[in-house]
Amino acid sequence: MTRVRHVGSSWYCLGMAGGWMLAVWSVLFAAAGASAQDVPELQITSKHYIVIDADTGEVFAQRNAHDHVAIASLTKVFTTVMAIEAANPDLRITTASSDLRSEAATTMGFGPGETFPLRDLIYGMMLPSGNDAAYAVARGVGYQSGDTDQQAVARFVSHANQRLSDMGLKETHLVNPDGWGVPNHFSSAHDLAIFAMYAIRYPRFVDAISSTSYDTADGEYHLTNTNKLLNQYDGLIGGKTGYDDDAGWCLIEVARRDGDTMVAVTLDGVAPDDWYDDNRVLLDYAFEQKAARRENRLHSIGEVLAFKDPDAAVIARSAVHGGSMGAPAIIANPPSDRQNDRAFTLGAARGAVPSRDHERQRRAAFAVAALILLARGATAFSGTRRSSPAR
Repeated sequence: MTRVRHVGSSWYCLGMAGGWMLAVWSVLFAAAGASAQDVPELQITSKHYIVIDADTGEVFAQRNAHDHVAIASLTKVFTTVMAIEAANPDLRITTASSDLRSEAATTMGFGPGETFPLRDLIYGMMLPSGNDAAYAVARGVGYQSGDTDQQAVARFVSHANQRLSDMGLKETHLVNPDGWGVPNHFSSAHDLAIFAMYAIRYPRFVDAISSTSYDTADGEYHLTNTNKLLNQYDGLIGGKTGYDDDAGWCLIEVARRDGDTMVAVTLDGVAPDDWYDDNRVLLDYAFEQKAARRENRLHSIGEVLAFKDPDAAVIARSAVHGGSMGAPAIIANPPSDRQNDRAFTLGAARGAVPSRDHERQRRAAFAVAALILLARGATAFSGTRRSSPAR
């Protein structure tokens, strides 16, 4: 039996025999050392896609995943994680006229002069995809004394670009915090999938993408999630939607079954339902491949995605002026403190408290830096200076 997909409908069927044979064939193909590529049998209508194992970085299928394209509101995934890392969720941010967006954009709906904890604005950015909330977050977290609103937002975006570069994500460049169509603002399915691997280590991020609704602390705003796949796909953790005329219909979805976590990214898909179907199909395919591999006791030797630890690059720049410590290690699944989110310094970000593990990692990295410099015959140094990440 073969798989039949009804284009334009959210319903499809996958023949068990045909699907299993396809999964086994793919396992054997991967075992031969080939990189995962487009799988025409899946009938994906989105122009760019990728599906990966979030725990190992293994790529199961992809098409045009390295193309630099507009990503619309998927940008808010980057903005959210940068804010989580930079500031306390209780940081109070008062909205400004500069945060308000065009009526054509999706918004949280606040006016100028309203005060919210950062937590509320993150939900306002991620659930109804509020472009106004994205600007309020970037301005509030990026602000330094004396900044104009535009300078504060620009500082946040600049820091985000530095952070992404430190992670090795070379196919992404942000111009604003919301992704509303502007020239030279782009990413790729590849970079978005890697960043999703990183982002889901943060419980606050997972809480946001998995919530169907949220009420702000003052009770004035009831926010609902634009992601229609929530509560409709077995094991779905959550995701993020995006759309504008340049990007088309874009989607990230994360799901977990039988101990495995998968990330699917589709860009420039077909509405009203195909872009959701694409993600269902990709996630199913990845789970099937993983199950077939276990059944056949095979291990993938195909393409594996990973990211660099961005904190290592910060430490390298901070260890000693003009010093060099070599390239930071690449990690696919870094340790995560599930109780305390890791934090970094962004401008005058207030209230961010690093976890104990993170502080131990920093101290250890400084010690390693000193040993490396000594081994290279570097002159003795004193008073190692810590600074904010380069902007």
